[in-house]
Amino acid sequence: MRRLFLVLFMLSSITAVAAGQDDELQRLQTALSMLNQEQLSVYQQFQMVQEMRRSNVQPSYGTIMLPVPGGEIANYDDVIAAQNNVIRRNEELAQEAYRLVTRYGEIEEAKKPLQQQILRLMDGNK
Repeated sequence: MRRLFLVLFMLSSITAVAAGQDDELQRLQTALSMLNQEQLSVYQQFQMVQEMRRSNVQPSYGTIMLPVPGGEIANYDDVIAAQNNVIRRNEELAQEAYRLVTRYGEIEEAKKPLQQQILRLMDGNK
């Protein structure tokens, strides 16, 4: 009788440890999934910023005084201001792209310990 009790106790202990590992594994996989979703979002934002950078018209210094649709010559100050706005916008978009690339890398680094823990737990369950 005592042996049976001891065997049942050991089996329940093993089951409790396995359940604890399963809970931990589930928690880690959920955290990893959240990081993957955030990383995907950052990547999509980066793609949008890159497309905005491509579509932003580069200043044309050789043709500063282009005619406007009414046939009039464009105001020099307006053309320079427009060119400066394009340059400023390009710089802002480049900074945003850099910020997103940096964040993407940070998320990748945050995922590594979770992935390692998941692998350890999965190897322990074999």
